[in-house]
Amino acid sequence: MNNTKVEFIEKDQYTIAKVTGDIDAYHSADVKKDIREKMLATEKGKFVIDLSEVNYIDSAGLGSLVAILKDARLNNKELALLSPKQSVMRVFEMTRLDKVFHIISSIEEL
Repeated sequence: MNNTKVEFIEKDQYTIAKVTGDIDAYHSADVKKDIREKMLATEKGKFVIDLSEVNYIDSAGLGSLVAILKDARLNNKELALLSPKQSVMRVFEMTRLDKVFHIISSIEEL
């Protein structure tokens, strides 16, 4: 059983959602719900989803991230994805979502 979880780290200018585990059909709805609630509750304009501990993402997971991105845009928030692993990055590249999301390799790029 995969233990996918989201932890939030508050910084001055932004909030980081650190996702650990897989973002797949089984877990993506919970991940989306947790992140959306936090993003809509915070006053900060920048929101970062840390993917450095995510080993696997499927189409359901991508769909959840796209939904979060739409919410971010509707609420005038800047959304960035931080440090996806090579395997996860490949999925973004294959689906061309690497052109849609702001993907950064370090928090300094915000």
